[in-house]
Amino acid sequence: MILLSWRNLKGLINRADVILEIVEARNPLITRSIKAEKIAMGLGKQFIIIINKCDLVPLWVCKEWQNYFKAQNIETFYISSLTLTGIKKLKHFLNKNIVKRPATILLIGYPKVGKSSLINALKGFKSASTSPYPGTPGYTKNLTLYKIMPGIYIIDTPGIIPPEGDDIEMIIRRNPVEKIENPIEIAKKIIEMIQKFNKNTINATYHIQSIEPIEILKELAIKRGWINKRDREPNVDEAARTIIRDYLRGKLVYYVLPNDFK
Repeated sequence: MILLSWRNLKGLINRADVILEIVEARNPLITRSIKAEKIAMGLGKQFIIIINKCDLVPLWVCKEWQNYFKAQNIETFYISSLTLTGIKKLKHFLNKNIVKRPATILLIGYPKVGKSSLINALKGFKSASTSPYPGTPGYTKNLTLYKIMPGIYIIDTPGIIPPEGDDIEMIIRRNPVEKIENPIEIAKKIIEMIQKFNKNTINATYHIQSIEPIEILKELAIKRGWINKRDREPNVDEAARTIIRDYLRGKLVYYVLPNDFK
């Protein structure tokens, strides 16, 4: 995973014609980069928010968030790169509203919001690249253009927006789960957050009876057979990493609504 510098990100935004910011349907505000949006709008770029992973939440939740952003005069679409829900509608909008061609589209987003899968959905999995993205030597030599429709190209970049802040969402998105420091504390916070949303989710997902976060981790470790050889105690670290992975994958049902932030 390559984290873009803000300087590189600004350069990419400046050279693109349309900016699509991908946020995750479960918590769009936390996965939204106000700094990146200000850069795009400051450069006068056409800017669109894409609410991705709508397959992880009820459809009405996505519609509420779409209305929330549209009330701020931000064009917004909800889609699922997995089921391809909304992809056709998004492509129709781009084809109709991007008049000046050739034009390039840049996708920006935090780690694990589905940027790569959306690129694949837009360009088609069998689409061939055109040519390396033209530009100065350095970072831009790693960029590739894909044609998604006549005269419209999408920039495929290996970089992602630098996470801002210390919110739990940003912590678990910065690095691979295996490299997250103190996974037990992170997992405890995730469990508490999910239990506040729905107290039955943990039990329904793992078929365990414990209620307290640490006891949940112990019971999950025992159930999965994760026992430390040295002291025969449950491997709660591995259980914690499982909770984090399952949250990121959407296995643990959770979402927020615009009214939750009022």
